[in-house]
Amino acid sequence: MRYNSSGFYEEKLSFLGLGGSTFPTDENGLPDEEKCSALFKKAFKEGVTFFFVPFNAESGAEALFGENLSCLNRDEYFLSGGIPVDFLKGKNAAEVFSEQLARLKNGYFDYYIIENIGKENFSYFIENDLYAVFSGLKASGKIRHLGFSFSGTEEEWRFLLNSYVWDFVKMDFNFYKWDHLGADKLYRDLRKKEIPFIASDPFMGGFILDPPEEFLEILHKGDPQYSMEEWALRWFFDKKGLLCIIADSSSAEQFSNYSDIISSSKTLNSQKKHYLKAASEVL
Repeated sequence: MRYNSSGFYEEKLSFLGLGGSTFPTDENGLPDEEKCSALFKKAFKEGVTFFFVPFNAESGAEALFGENLSCLNRDEYFLSGGIPVDFLKGKNAAEVFSEQLARLKNGYFDYYIIENIGKENFSYFIENDLYAVFSGLKASGKIRHLGFSFSGTEEEWRFLLNSYVWDFVKMDFNFYKWDHLGADKLYRDLRKKEIPFIASDPFMGGFILDPPEEFLEILHKGDPQYSMEEWALRWFFDKKGLLCIIADSSSAEQFSNYSDIISSSKTLNSQKKHYLKAASEVL
């Protein structure tokens, strides 16, 4: 496993993190405890130290993370999670946060995200001074590093960056969004402010792993041996300020494949980047 070389924060932060958005499920749509346990064990064996818990009080994912991480000492891993601003409307944010930690059976988050700030959520975030609420939780030791994820306008983005002090940003990030949805501009803004980022959604909701045939034909010209997972993950390797890539997985075998790719330092050369950009045009 490769570990954080961004120059920010912990050196033992794994370059690959385990997310919980696509855990294997049982016939009731709940996480399959046996298969999930195998997935966690594989992550531990591969040297993963970063674990991202998606917020969903009804899914059982938080309890599952808490149970599986309990076999480790608390200083052996980094726990990340967040709360969508939408969910906080009409609620006491600090109480929701405390309930979240209780379900995880954990004392603090290493990396915490105020999720989906922007547009219809932006005014609620400002008017209810949610930054102050979560900064207070950070001051109390419940949060070590505070960040946000974003879904708003360019003006709102710049306001957030310039009006508050953030430890990091979580970005839904992949090569397609870089070329076609303005992620490159957001990245440059973060570099100017020297704010690191955590990358989520490297496979664009799974679409990148099963793209159109025309897309594959172009990439095969670049390198017929590369899998789609390799193209998608190795694209990140030269991005400065990257703390971790969150990869959701539905099986231990799938996650092991991601780990093998991340463990290599082989990045995309300029020729491969050319083919990847050309292929992304067909998406």
